Amino acid sequence: MHGLSLSSFGEEYIFDLRQVPLIVGALYGGPAVSAILFLVAAIGRIAIGGDGMYMGVLTIFAVAVSVPLLRPLYMRINRLWKVVLVFGIAIVSLVFNMLLGNWLFGNPIGNIFSLWAILMLSQGAVTAIAALLIEHIQRQEYLLNSLMKHEKLETVSHFAASVSHELRNPIQSIQGFVQLMKDHEYSRDKQIEFYDTMLHEITAADQLIEDYLVFAKPVSGKLELLQVKMEIQQVLKVLTPYANWEKVTINLIDGGCQAKIMGDRQKFHQMLINIIRNGIDAMPDGGILTIRIKEKAPSVLILIKDEGCGMTKEELQRLGEPYFSTKSKGTGLGMMVSYSIAHQLSGEINVQSEKGRGTVFTLEFPTAQ
Repeated sequence: MHGLSLSSFGEEYIFDLRQVPLIVGALYGGPAVSAILFLVAAIGRIAIGGDGMYMGVLTIFAVAVSVPLLRPLYMRINRLWKVVLVFGIAIVSLVFNMLLGNWLFGNPIGNIFSLWAILMLSQGAVTAIAALLIEHIQRQEYLLNSLMKHEKLETVSHFAASVSHELRNPIQSIQGFVQLMKDHEYSRDKQIEFYDTMLHEITAADQLIEDYLVFAKPVSGKLELLQVKMEIQQVLKVLTPYANWEKVTINLIDGGCQAKIMGDRQKFHQMLINIIRNGIDAMPDGGILTIRIKEKAPSVLILIKDEGCGMTKEELQRLGEPYFSTKSKGTGLGMMVSYSIAHQLSGEINVQSEKGRGTVFTLEFPTAQ
């Protein structure tokens, strides 16, 4: 802070506002912070010099020692009383300085009391404003933390509801078939049909649990060198029959790219299957799904473009949230898993979409050396 010279003393006395951070720091930081601020303020005051140097250092020392003692009280009172307290401390510190000057140097207090009053009000006001700002910042931080905690709890709640809902369906289906087989006699062929259906439902439930674990925990599989083009080709062998059934043609454009990445093969395939299958499902009347591989050092890009119904901006913002899906029977779990896998593989997923004009998923991963 810039100093203020009082030539009416007959000597050069310098006043400043360095007590403001000292008072506020001692109240919010405690004795350790107060000691550090005292050293900084004392060195600064000695560097400034002047006849009031020793008096200033003594005042700063008194503030640094006494104010931390008021910290327990300060932390218990409300905001209004905090303002009153810091204002009072600021004034008392200057009164102490004034009386000390009168005692050591015989300064005529009465002749310059009006100027002292201005200094007291100024320092008190600045200190109070600083305390109010800190209180405001702390309150905003508290509200932000509370909001984030609430959002996390809400996310967990929605996610748990989604998993519970999806698990209940296969369990109820299995329960129904078991009840039927218990209450009625069926032919061997019918029993095998029931068994196959129950096994299918068990597999679906197991896959749901696996998806949940992938989302909840980091990749624990073996990381290995993956050639992007070959891995996509393997995924397409699995999905091509489904695409043909849905009258969707898949075009792979690799441009001779031979880029490799480090990753878990199973999880990488799972992520691609989720996204490509979503693209196929987005074209109920058929269409073309284009997969393009591009090397853009030091990354490799995988662009998956469909000609489906697309998404609005609001839907894009919610993509990957629990319990949100553009499908009538979807849970959003597949996209959550895909985002989680991409993050675990040090990659990212960007989505561009326009309602009625399709969607482009851009997957970016660092290339392996």
